[in-house]
Amino acid sequence: MDSRLRHASPIVVIGMHRSGTRLLVDILDKLGVFMGADRQADSESVAFMLINEEILHQCGAFWSEPMSAHFLLAQPDAAAQLAESVREALAAQLDKYAGPSGWHRGSSQGDLPAFGWKDPRNTFTLPVWKQVFPSLRTLHIVRHGVDVAASLARRHAEALRAATGESIPSALTVIRDHALGVLSSRRGWTLAEAFTMWEQYVEKGRQESAALGERALEVRYEDLLMRPEQVIPAVAKFCGVPVPARQEALLDGLEAGRAFAFRRDPELVAFAGSVRGVLARYGYTT
Repeated sequence: MDSRLRHASPIVVIGMHRSGTRLLVDILDKLGVFMGADRQADSESVAFMLINEEILHQCGAFWSEPMSAHFLLAQPDAAAQLAESVREALAAQLDKYAGPSGWHRGSSQGDLPAFGWKDPRNTFTLPVWKQVFPSLRTLHIVRHGVDVAASLARRHAEALRAATGESIPSALTVIRDHALGVLSSRRGWTLAEAFTMWEQYVEKGRQESAALGERALEVRYEDLLMRPEQVIPAVAKFCGVPVPARQEALLDGLEAGRAFAFRRDPELVAFAGSVRGVLARYGYTT
């Protein structure tokens, strides 16, 4: 990595899986923030996703079981050691991330446009990325925990049926998740399991955001859908990019009715009532 990149301030999107990270990337795209030429269907840069996977692997962690990464990377020496290998890996993968644009080959610091990447794993690997990019900024997107848990549980159930034909997994079942391209653990196949994962991700995201201060911005998924005319300009200002005079394209795909979807399902409403204390801790009601 050259000095221009080391001193850059990339936009790192963090937040729990199924929380609207892909929707946020769509908006960043339209605002002119470069989010990678090597993105897969979920809008994650393959280069950064693979590096994040390796960081978690080195910590004995997995996206659905991230806590060992939290504990290990709280040690500055461990984060610094991993950062050395990450710099080498990123230098080798940078051309794939940049693609034909070659945006990173400008002649001066000022030639670098706003850029970043999205990956929910960033939430737990951020201590390493802060070593690689000391001036990075984070966009933390948060969605109601019951909607996240329901979405994740449905997705796991669909993957299970597609892979095994079963509707209830055995205790030791592990399947390949083709949507993510990695092995998926059992955790998340029930609302309760998925909800505790959401709690861990939101807690970690807010902890990291608090440490960054003004270099962090939290976005509520529901606010993005219901009040985009307020949220999108705030996101643009944070990223240092202008808001287009015509905003119709920015609003495409933003359906207010998708906010708080759980309220239309009596079973999910009942589950929300059972975890109301945790929801309240993170600013949500039933």
